[in-house]
Amino acid sequence: MKIFIYPFLIMILANPLYAGDYDTNDVKKFIQFMEKEHDYNSRILLELFSEIKTEEKIKRFFKKAPERTLTWNGCDTKDKNCTNYKKLFVTKNNVTRGLEFWRENDSLLKKAEKKYKIPAEVIISIIGIESKYGSRTGSFKTFDTLASLSLGPNKGRRTKFYRSELVNFLLLCRENNLDPRSIKGSYAGALGKPQFISSSYRNYAVDFNNDEKVDLWNSNADVIGSVANYFSKHGWRYNQPVLSGISPGNISSLRSESKKSYKPTTKYAAYLSKGLESTEQIDEDEKLSIIARKEQSGDVFNFAHRNFYVITRYNRSRLYALAVHFLSQELRDAKSQMER
Repeated sequence: MKIFIYPFLIMILANPLYAGDYDTNDVKKFIQFMEKEHDYNSRILLELFSEIKTEEKIKRFFKKAPERTLTWNGCDTKDKNCTNYKKLFVTKNNVTRGLEFWRENDSLLKKAEKKYKIPAEVIISIIGIESKYGSRTGSFKTFDTLASLSLGPNKGRRTKFYRSELVNFLLLCRENNLDPRSIKGSYAGALGKPQFISSSYRNYAVDFNNDEKVDLWNSNADVIGSVANYFSKHGWRYNQPVLSGISPGNISSLRSESKKSYKPTTKYAAYLSKGLESTEQIDEDEKLSIIARKEQSGDVFNFAHRNFYVITRYNRSRLYALAVHFLSQELRDAKSQMER
């Protein structure tokens, strides 16, 4: 087979059909790597690269705006350059649509909670924040996006990461009999209703409806089961808190501690020795961190438990974890009120 592929490969690489802003040697090495390490058909890859269209909008999405301030809920009404994260996601519309999703998928959510020990409201929050319950899964051609970010004009400091994701994407398509040309996602390559990156899709997505395929676009069963499996594999502790309150104390100490890692590494006993006490019962050996957020009333501090850190394994932003937590609380409270 390879005796026929290599002449074709040499011919194309000598006169590349793909976009001119791709380095010939980089593409050549990538195709050879995929063939050698993963037995991937070179002809298929050459055809995919020949069809690439550079998406200029990617640069706009990735471009940082240093003049803009991102805060939880502390924007001044007159500050046009401040983004209020809470108002983006913890909204009445997200709660209303979340309750609809809960009602329509109640049996699947119960099944996932029973198997993976992940609360339904947390699963729903992730889907709502990531894709507006499936209404926004992305319009960027994923192969072109990942190729651009790893081998093409949009290469940056995370080139190695996106190259790995391009490899995973191609393997994902082969494993699930998907056409790489037809798959679309976010500007960073995230896929489906839960916006899994390709490596997460391959490692954590599950066939939750037993139809022998994993579909994160059209199967709510697979979406729900996959989000639950992701949280389970990252160590979610069932019926354990995400955040706990802190009694009024030394503000300077709270500010200092909140600037450290959100990974829970400090025992509660150590915080107690600094005069920082929880409003809830916590075992002195439990490891915690301290999270600060800006509310309209001022700065608020909480002890963050292991479950807060687990949410950040989905997205490393502390603000994202706060959004998932508080939206899930709103959903749970709204559902309880409806049932009463």
